[in-house]
Parts: sequence; C-alpha cells; structure tokens
Amino acid sequence: MIEKEEHTKEDNYSPKKSTHLTLEDIVSLANKIGLEYVKSKKEAEYYELMKSSKRAEFMEKHDDGTKSEAKIRRLAETDPGYIEFLEKLSAAKFESERLKIRYESYKNLFEARRSMLSYQKAEMTLL
Repeated sequence: MIEKEEHTKEDNYSPKKSTHLTLEDIVSLANKIGLEYVKSKKEAEYYELMKSSKRAEFMEKHDDGTKSEAKIRRLAETDPGYIEFLEKLSAAKFESERLKIRYESYKNLFEARRSMLSYQKAEMTLL
C-alpha cells in the first residue's frame, strides 16, 4: 500500500518567504536539502540494486519443482511481500526526486538572488 507523503514546513515554499532569506540562508538550506537528497538517492539505489535479488528470493519461495519458471516468476511478482518491496522502491525514488527538485530550486534561487544583488550594486554605482 502506498503511504501518503509527509510535508514539512520547507515544502510550503512561497516567494514571500524567500524574499527575506539571505544568501547565507539559501546556501544553508541548499546544503541541508542536498545532504537529504544524497541520503535518499542512496536508499533508492539500494532498493534498485536489490530488486532482482528480492524477485529471486520470492521465486525460490514459490518453486516446488512442479511449476514452470514463467509460472514461478508470475507468482513471485504478485507476492504481497514483493509488491511491498516494490512500493518501498517507488517511495524511495519519489522522495529522491522530490528532494532533487527542492535542491535545484534553492540553487536557482541563490543564483537569481546573487544576480539581483549584483545588479543592484551596479545600479548604485551609476547613481
């Protein structure tokens, strides 16, 4: 069963809140989210690597010596334990992609804010 995703305060990103963030705040948030992203990506990659092993484990469970390999594979792939594993894999991939998007957003915000500050400095020297 797929679980509902949890939302944090940072998920509710709004432009009004970001106008008060300094460059240091943005870097700090990007670093925090980046570390969460790496950890989440590691988990998703682990599940992906274990996918064939888990399938083999469930195939072994259904192999009684009388069924064809195709039948055993179908039974393994519909086994509730294997489906639960696939749901964990899917959730891990989702979380990894969600954090990647947040990380990229903070990087883009940093670049935009830095460009704006540079523009304001240049504007001040012209006046």
